[in-house]
Amino acid sequence: MTVSEDASRNGARSARDASDEERILLAVRGARDRELLAGLLDAHEVVVWERGREDEPQLPEFDLCIVDMATYSAVADALDERKADAGDRFVPVLLTVTQDEQRVAARRLDDVPDDVLAVPAPSAVIRSRVESLLQTRRQSLQLALYRRAMDSATVGITITEADDDQPLTYVNDAFEEMTGYDRSEVIGRNCRFLQGDDTDPEAVETLHEAVDAGESAAVGLTNYRKDGTPFWNDLKISPVYDDGELTHFVGFQTDATVRHALRNQLVNETQTLKQLFETSPVGIVVLNEDEIIMRANESAQEILGLGRSVVLGQPYDAPEWELVGERGEPLDRGGLPFERAREAGETVKGFEHGIEVGGDRRWVVVNAASLTGSGGECIGVIAVIEDVTEVKRQQRDRERLLDLFDQSQKIASVGAWEFNTRTGEVLFTSGLAELVGVDSRETFDLEEAFAFYHPEDEPEARAAFGRLVATGEEQSVECRLETMDGETRWVNVRGVAARETDAAVYRGTVQDITERKARSEELERYERIVETTADPIHTLDDNLRFVLANSATADLLDCDPGELTGEHVSAVFGERHAQALLEAIASLLSGDSAEETIETVVVDRGGAERQFQTTIAAKSSGGEFDGIVCVGRDVTELRERERRLSVLDRVIRHNLRNKMNIAQAHAAMLLEAADDADVRESAAAIERAADELLSIAETARKFSSALDPDVTERVQPQNVADRVRSVVEGAQLSYPGVTITVDAPENVRALAHATFELAVNELVDNAVAYGGDDVEIELSVAEADGAEQVTVRIADNGPGLPALERESLMSGRESPLRHTNGLGLWFVRWTVTNSNGTMEIRDNEPSGTIIELRLPKA
Repeated sequence: MTVSEDASRNGARSARDASDEERILLAVRGARDRELLAGLLDAHEVVVWERGREDEPQLPEFDLCIVDMATYSAVADALDERKADAGDRFVPVLLTVTQDEQRVAARRLDDVPDDVLAVPAPSAVIRSRVESLLQTRRQSLQLALYRRAMDSATVGITITEADDDQPLTYVNDAFEEMTGYDRSEVIGRNCRFLQGDDTDPEAVETLHEAVDAGESAAVGLTNYRKDGTPFWNDLKISPVYDDGELTHFVGFQTDATVRHALRNQLVNETQTLKQLFETSPVGIVVLNEDEIIMRANESAQEILGLGRSVVLGQPYDAPEWELVGERGEPLDRGGLPFERAREAGETVKGFEHGIEVGGDRRWVVVNAASLTGSGGECIGVIAVIEDVTEVKRQQRDRERLLDLFDQSQKIASVGAWEFNTRTGEVLFTSGLAELVGVDSRETFDLEEAFAFYHPEDEPEARAAFGRLVATGEEQSVECRLETMDGETRWVNVRGVAARETDAAVYRGTVQDITERKARSEELERYERIVETTADPIHTLDDNLRFVLANSATADLLDCDPGELTGEHVSAVFGERHAQALLEAIASLLSGDSAEETIETVVVDRGGAERQFQTTIAAKSSGGEFDGIVCVGRDVTELRERERRLSVLDRVIRHNLRNKMNIAQAHAAMLLEAADDADVRESAAAIERAADELLSIAETARKFSSALDPDVTERVQPQNVADRVRSVVEGAQLSYPGVTITVDAPENVRALAHATFELAVNELVDNAVAYGGDDVEIELSVAEADGAEQVTVRIADNGPGLPALERESLMSGRESPLRHTNGLGLWFVRWTVTNSNGTMEIRDNEPSGTIIELRLPKA
């Protein structure tokens, strides 16, 4: 074999990203030819097979084999066996022949070569042919992996045409297993043959509307297997568009498992692709300096669609055929690459155009280079013409198919993997690669693949894979994966065994079940909470009949929870309770509030009447009212305690005032009538104590609204700075001898209880009471930096608040050993608490007390 010298001179080129991973086997006799080819293909890994090594047990691994006629007979059987072993993976073989060997090769060679290259040939032609075959191999490997992923899917997958009656064009094994129908029985039919008497017409109508609108849909409906048994089909469909045109629908039946692979269909499609590439011809024409065709090979004549007698002597743009550009526009001689190649002496590569003969249009790619004479002058142009009509069509189909697989993986949240024991490589489909955050072209060894599992789940995953290898039986496990960005995802991993010639191959799917797992765990938590709570919780349908009830509800009624299902609430809790529920539901449906609370009297299992408080919220299905959720609470003892406290409060306050008024009157009489100093001192002490008790009663009366922690309507936005200044002005009039100052902006608004001004006044009075006329009191109001709070500060230099009293106030409760002497500070604390604020008490330096009230900003 002889390779043209310009192949060596122009051998340097930029390699594509994957070229350094592809191996080219040279089975060429001539050392010079091997050297030239190796230099020309230096972007790839080149391995040389020499004729003196025929005794080797097998050929080295390769992605493309280039063989000449001299060595073909020695390697033909091995190449044929390698192709047979490859199955649906394309193993390209390029046969180089001299001009004299072409006819012999055509008569004697079998189907082992995928392409025949006449040499000598320009470097561009060789590279083009090599790259074309390698591209075909890459795509066949990707398609084989995707097709096997479809075979291994755990869900049923169908593909239908978008036109006509949406006939099925594809079903996977999981669909066959679920329905009991064979592919031959369903291809070409509409999926409605799975419907029957119990099929929900609304679900069917939803599907019809989605198909008519070219949109996705998800429904659950009853279908029937071939033997007539019904099954529930959780069906999802999604449209597939090509260049904006609706072409197919993809369907997923999630209750099916895969029994048979899609191998046969993928093999047939791969063989079709292989035949298209094997029959792709390459033509060569030689034009003189006037761009007249002087020579043309048979392939060129076939491409141009004209006989030799018509082609020769004609310009390339002869009127017998019409040339058009990529967008269908007419081309003249100036638009062709030949003049540029002739005038500039440059090589023009990849010029694509269409040619029409007798109404038939084909697409070709032209590479043109100038021909020089012995003196270096240009004597013409040589052009390599390759018919890419089938390649272009096949490329569109292949891209559509790959896009279809990608969409299928995304819709079903499914990815696939494959492990080959011969190569030791683990491959991921794009769906799985996207899930774990890696490039889909990246490969891993087995240890690297196991590293994606969560450390706690990796042993279980390894054990399942070990069982798969040992028994060949399908394995499935739920576990966690850790993605490249540190996220943990729950997945269902499935694996099956398959035999691939001399190596064991294991394939499987990985389905992301994180959301399903989270929902399941959340439901379990809710169920535990509902079952363990002491409050009765139950749900009623839109007719007020029991749907579910927890154990507390059953215990209240002394029955089993299941016995309540279907019972009307009036039969269980009485007509008054049912009527109150209806009124609350009407309020809910009017949109006044998200929940309603009612109080009714119900009868417990012992026949006793109990005061019950029930909070209800509406539940809906599809936007329609579907019933209510009820949470009950026995407030019998609480209401009785409130009534008794109310009576006690009124009696104590009334009697306290009356008795203290009597005590004051008698103390005054003693002071006026007694001459004994001890008696007068005792009377004065009685009078002071009575005044203090009456003061406490008056304080309690003023702060009565602050006693209820549930009262929120009295909390309103206020200008607290203005309120504090008002307190200071009154205090300065009441205590003219006391130094009282205030530092507050003009307007500081906060959410505060209506008794806020009384509370601040109480703090000032308390400071004067403890510190006397010499005390100094400083008040300030400020907005806290970086917080949504307003701080009101009252500081004095008096003797300070006793530690035990401060501890009682800050803890919120009193004890026999820790109590306060009055109600004033308690009322301040309750005012701040009701305002959703906080109160802090600390020592002032060198003496005194600082009290800070923090309120929410308005």
